[in-house]
Amino acid sequence: MNPPSPERLGAPLLSLQYVAASLLARGWEVRVIDASARFFHPSADWILDEALSFRPDIVGMPLYTRWVWHAYRLLEQLRGRVPLLVAGGPHATALPLETLQRGFDIAVAGEAELAIAEIAEFIEGKKQLDRIPGIWYRTQSGGFQAGPPAPFIENLDDLAFPENAQPLFDPAWYHELGAETIPGGILTSRGCPAQCTFCANYVTGRGFRYRSAKDVAREIERYHERYGVRFLPFWDDALTANTARLYELCLAFERLRFPFTWSAITRANMVNPELLAAMKRAGCVSVNFGVESGDDGILRAIKKGIATRHVIRALEWAKELGLKTACNFMLGFPQDTPETLENTVRFMERIAPLTDVFSTLGVVVPFPATPLYDGNHLQYGFTGWWLKPEYARYEDSPPITDFDRFYRHYIDDANLQLDFFRYTPEVKEWIGTALKFKAEHNLRAMGLLKDPVYAPVPTA
Repeated sequence: MNPPSPERLGAPLLSLQYVAASLLARGWEVRVIDASARFFHPSADWILDEALSFRPDIVGMPLYTRWVWHAYRLLEQLRGRVPLLVAGGPHATALPLETLQRGFDIAVAGEAELAIAEIAEFIEGKKQLDRIPGIWYRTQSGGFQAGPPAPFIENLDDLAFPENAQPLFDPAWYHELGAETIPGGILTSRGCPAQCTFCANYVTGRGFRYRSAKDVAREIERYHERYGVRFLPFWDDALTANTARLYELCLAFERLRFPFTWSAITRANMVNPELLAAMKRAGCVSVNFGVESGDDGILRAIKKGIATRHVIRALEWAKELGLKTACNFMLGFPQDTPETLENTVRFMERIAPLTDVFSTLGVVVPFPATPLYDGNHLQYGFTGWWLKPEYARYEDSPPITDFDRFYRHYIDDANLQLDFFRYTPEVKEWIGTALKFKAEHNLRAMGLLKDPVYAPVPTA
């Protein structure tokens, strides 16, 4: 069960699909309720009635810090009415004891596919909880205990395809006309070797593990056979971390029997002209680079491991090959000053001709168990912020037909109002300037903002 969230999803979460597929592969009957889907409107009472009528042995929820307050509200209604409540996802990994204290019976810390299968074996009387790696659980005496440490899943080819769970997701949840459910994308690897201080990548870790090219190609072929899919976004944190393996992937994509295109996310210092050219030949149409800041001092402070010169170089290479480019920025690190933020705005101006899309929003959020959170929450007073309802609000975008409202919403970021790091008025002003620059760049590229100088052909 994906709990309600004010931030609505246009496709199923891969994490939910992987866990459901793992249980299906072992013969369990599985039901999914995605209460965060864009067009899912039933009430909490309906969710509760549907869950109880299924008479489940296990109710599991993936928890995401930004909206965990909403998940805990639903948990209060389920507690005591189902046999076993299991929490997973990044928040349960970071704070397993908190999830148990809030009412879950088991918290899965880390990757969940193998753990959920062993929890199912516990239900069948085939496994003891204290022997299941990677979990925390409530004891009969009311205390909490951890199972053995769980190693990361090394052979990712052994996992069931998330596509196997696609029929469990009601198309009407994601499309107002009830059209076929859009696949949520694909993961060809897990883990990222970088050490960024803001990163909450503790579910899949810092080590880089990857699926074989043959296994990835088989999954793509399945999506094409069943749903006619010819494009998928790749959600790997560091797709290009192992270049030899990526060349194998590209060769496998070139051998597919149908035209296939894809998008990638990677780091600016993990590409070169030859690698980007191979990706383009294999169907890659766009590359998203995590930039975060246009100030080299901030990049060093957050341990990003790149410099602004790497970003310019990577963007130039990509644009020369005709690839679409996107750049993600994060604004308002505690080390930011008006000067560093001005440098970021000037850097955005420098790379704007090379960048098709800037990330929207982007004001820094300190997630638990990251150095950014651990080193600052006491000083700035935001300890446990995710448990407060004022941090769990999100405003949906107005319709594009009401352009004035849409424009104001598009250039804003509500996280700035949360003011985690007690920004000075000058810092807030520069963050607002950066947000506006990014947003107006995107609107011009979409043909939605009138500009006598920059007037491109509107794109889909």
